[in-house]
Amino acid sequence: MIRTLSLTCSRCGKAFSAQDHLYYQDDFSVQSFQDIKLVCDDCIRAWKEKWQIAHAEFHEHNYVLTVTITLQDGTVYENMDCTPMEDTESVITGEDIPPEAQHALYEYYVAFARQREAQQLKDCFFSKGEDGKMVADLTTVGGEQYDKLAFSVEEGYLKTEQDVPDYILEGLVTAYKSYLAQEQMLSTASQPAPRMPQRKPMPESQWNTGDSYGSGNTGGGFGRRNKNPFGGF
Repeated sequence: MIRTLSLTCSRCGKAFSAQDHLYYQDDFSVQSFQDIKLVCDDCIRAWKEKWQIAHAEFHEHNYVLTVTITLQDGTVYENMDCTPMEDTESVITGEDIPPEAQHALYEYYVAFARQREAQQLKDCFFSKGEDGKMVADLTTVGGEQYDKLAFSVEEGYLKTEQDVPDYILEGLVTAYKSYLAQEQMLSTASQPAPRMPQRKPMPESQWNTGDSYGSGNTGGGFGRRNKNPFGGF
């Protein structure tokens, strides 16, 4: 049976006519063709005009990447989960974003990724200063350098005597944990290996003299007809 479907925009509610294609919004709850959420050309145009990105700031915490987007009309979308797609050079978020805006976001992400790489620690060496405090000499991939950076661990938290950026502090915490683990491993390896327990030999007075032990054993053996004088070990 052939049916007729009126073209009604799911956003503005107006009827519209189609040219060579139709816009529609993904909705996995749709059960029939009649429930498809169509979008008219005017709403698509307004959607694209709205998503003019003025600024985007990425953050990563516990391996979760988020982005805060500020549009040119002043609208702000804060801390949206996002996924960069290198093959299409776009960034996917939980919000419907036009392809042009997805590509614009990717440019912000590339700048963020380069800065993040530059902030990673390249070298970090630990030693004790003249006052007995731990100090670190470290360099980032981007060339930042801190010499004799004194720090201490108080109540489980690492604290530096001078103010440093958060990325320096995070890198220092990771490096110091690795340093302590390595020191512990070297300390354990330098200790002498424990002596293996020795079996106390049986005195000759208790050795088998040929008398029979056990049912059916006429050879004077111990255990399961075994001539081992330690009883079958």
